[in-house]
Amino acid sequence: MIAHVYKPRRKNSAGKSVTARLYRGRYRLDGDFAVTETPLGTADKQVAERKLAKIVAEKERERAGIIAPKAQCDAAKMPLREHLADFIADLNIQGRTRIYMRQTKKRCERLFKECRWSYFKDVNQNGFVSWRSRQKDMAPKTLNEYLNAPNAFLNWCVKNERTPKNPLKNVTKAEIRGKQQKRRAFTEDELNRLVAVSPKRRMIYLTAAFTGLRLNELRQLVVLDVCLDGKNPHFKVRPSTTKNKKDAVVPIHSGLIKGIREAMMGKEPGETVFRISSHSNVGFNRDLVAAGIEKFDALGRKVDFHALRNTFATKLAKSGVSQRLAQELMRHGDPRLTSQLYTDASQLPTFDAVEGLELNEGAELEPQEAHPQIAPQKTDFDELSLSSNDNDEDDFFALEAVDYETDSPELTGAVSDSQVAEREGFEPPVPFGTTVFKTAAFDHSAISPWV
Repeated sequence: MIAHVYKPRRKNSAGKSVTARLYRGRYRLDGDFAVTETPLGTADKQVAERKLAKIVAEKERERAGIIAPKAQCDAAKMPLREHLADFIADLNIQGRTRIYMRQTKKRCERLFKECRWSYFKDVNQNGFVSWRSRQKDMAPKTLNEYLNAPNAFLNWCVKNERTPKNPLKNVTKAEIRGKQQKRRAFTEDELNRLVAVSPKRRMIYLTAAFTGLRLNELRQLVVLDVCLDGKNPHFKVRPSTTKNKKDAVVPIHSGLIKGIREAMMGKEPGETVFRISSHSNVGFNRDLVAAGIEKFDALGRKVDFHALRNTFATKLAKSGVSQRLAQELMRHGDPRLTSQLYTDASQLPTFDAVEGLELNEGAELEPQEAHPQIAPQKTDFDELSLSSNDNDEDDFFALEAVDYETDSPELTGAVSDSQVAEREGFEPPVPFGTTVFKTAAFDHSAISPWV
């Protein structure tokens, strides 16, 4: 280890060597490759040596884990509200939405107040669990959002070395499967009535129902984003306004062009196309009442502005649009999100589909011999099956994009019982007197990728 104090020397404008008045320290701990310099702020050599010795001792204790780093010690003395202000400011630099920042700040401040958290030392797992157990009127999803907000804040503090750990890291989330409020799509009659009762918001509702644009995307759509001239009219949705932060080209229905032109009339390229207030749900609920549309149906499913996006997905399914194309138009990362969450199955023509099947009443159905390569293989255990096609019912309400893998088991022919040849190494044994058959080429194009 190296540690000593010194007064820096420099040359003045006349070329004369001048010694500084205050001491500085140099030290290098065991294992370090570089020498660290630090100002000591004193002209007394003995005081400077004591200060340097104290600094070196603290660094050695930090490295040994005996005491927390100085940055964490200083952060522990700051109130949580000051750390939260820095966190919100950093979220703003990262480009997070104002709604997200406002909700995160509001939820954290409520927990600080009701759990009596003032400093990092006050935050604990039992305090949050006790607070959550007292919230009888909150839905499970809301309770999880109140857990996500402080978790995001504390993880940011850990990452920036303000605190050594996140005390809420191991808190389990509330179960939301089967408890979340479900949405439904508007029927054709309901959509017509909703559009008719609100001339001011008519084009907003129609654009959402025939493009699938989200409310925040519609709110930030400017004149420059609209391309109505040419063969394919479309919206150019900027990455800063989309949920997945990717740009998108959204086709515009020909029936909307006239109304969009009227909405843009007299506006500058940077002005928004639609005027949507931050309290748009108030006007929307008022329009529902005027149109005679119930907020909740008999099954407890609700309609809100986002239900217009469900309406778009349902219209695509009813029109026979392929699932891959519908996924692209909805801008979903997972096809299951489009088909299972956003498509209202109650509005699909299921009875017409069954009625449209051809029924030959005079023909007798004869059992067909199964193909030897895809017939079920016999095993030593009658209860076991070598293949299964069970689909787990996943909850996609907190899901916007899912990464998943599909299994592609190889199809092989059964091997008859016979004497087994002895082989060395890891190559599998091959029976004597048998021939190894290669499976025929399998036409994957004949099977839908979503089955």
